[in-house]
Amino acid sequence: MQRASLTRRLALAAVGLIAGGLLIAGLLLIYMFRDHIERRFDRALADQMSELIAASDVDLDGNLVLAWTPVDPRFNRPGSGWYWQIEYRGAIVRQSLSLQRMTLGHGEGANNHAAQTVGPTGEPLRVLARSIALPGAEGRLVYVLSGPESDIAGDVGRFSAITAMTLAALGLALAGAVLVQVRFGLRPLVGLRRALADIRAGRAHRMPRTFPGEVEPIVDELNAVLDHNAALLARARTHAGNLAHALKHPLTVLKNEARLVDGDRGRILMEQIDAMRASIDRNLSRARAAGPGGALGIRTDVAETIEGLRFSLDLLYRGQGIAITVEGVEGLFFAGDGQDFEEMLGNLMDNACKWARTSVRVRGENRADRLVLAVEDDGPGIPTTERESVLLRGRRLDESVPGAGLGLDIVRDIAELYRGTVRLDESETLGGLRVRIELPAAESGAD
Repeated sequence: MQRASLTRRLALAAVGLIAGGLLIAGLLLIYMFRDHIERRFDRALADQMSELIAASDVDLDGNLVLAWTPVDPRFNRPGSGWYWQIEYRGAIVRQSLSLQRMTLGHGEGANNHAAQTVGPTGEPLRVLARSIALPGAEGRLVYVLSGPESDIAGDVGRFSAITAMTLAALGLALAGAVLVQVRFGLRPLVGLRRALADIRAGRAHRMPRTFPGEVEPIVDELNAVLDHNAALLARARTHAGNLAHALKHPLTVLKNEARLVDGDRGRILMEQIDAMRASIDRNLSRARAAGPGGALGIRTDVAETIEGLRFSLDLLYRGQGIAITVEGVEGLFFAGDGQDFEEMLGNLMDNACKWARTSVRVRGENRADRLVLAVEDDGPGIPTTERESVLLRGRRLDESVPGAGLGLDIVRDIAELYRGTVRLDESETLGGLRVRIELPAAESGAD
């Protein structure tokens, strides 16, 4: 499923509510305006009706006499929709010039109630009729007066267009304001993402407490998870160290006692004790390794770690005249635990010093998001056919050199935890062995 954007969901919900609210408001405004226009139109018809009635009289012969006619020129324009007529004694006795001797039907429009009807030419009209008894008249007179519905529709249409444009502009402004509000309101989540990215890249170890109150509980929980993860890693390493100390001492005692046993039995005991020690060293090294599942927010300064290892190895191999040079490691960072990195580089540099004649060189570079390190020496090197076998557990080509044969094996195990690789080939410049290790790189920058 496509991931739903929180910004999009909030914006769409707000825009939908705004659009719905503005639509309802627009419909209500148009309805109220139409009602107002109709009332005003009906009052205008009633005023015209009052004027027409006021101008009416009955002479001594019982005939209708009009002292004047409505002055509105629309009553004189044919087909204007503005009509009037007077019915007396069952016949139409007077009518406006606009009717052109046609009859204006009034339906149920009597008793001063405006109603809708159809004019003589089929146009929709709003008609008002009133029955009046004048002094001297033989019966009642019926006054009928009308105006075109198109006048009402025109006013309502113009108002509707203006209202629609106004509400549309208001809706766009409110939608823009909503987008700004949503982006501003969700900005702490962007900061939260950046803070997590800093922890993952090793630029920070904890989440900063600079977020709004609604986000602070999440920050506190994330910091608690980080602390718990770091505590578990530290406790596991402590247990691994305690186990190593508890096992190595009894093995040393057993080995000393085995030396007193002569013949094949003593030799077999020594071999088995050495195998147990090698297995313990190897598995404890793996147990102490944090790997990519270790504490988040960690990175290791490559130059600083290698410089510390070079200082220790210079002291250890001081009498052998071995020079250790380091190139291209400034500004490089390993995206992983410092003890893991020191374990790998320490084994590689120590092995190089054991086999080197005079020179050991460590070079580094970044390739995209990968850290590539090469440890070279000017020793005898390893034949091509034997390079894969020396990576096997406890495999040594020369038993006269001190060690258990676990260095390269441990390096490969830890590197594989970080989805890294270890490759052996020949050094092009020093002539001995070159070990190339590829690991995940962390971003450079100030902590």
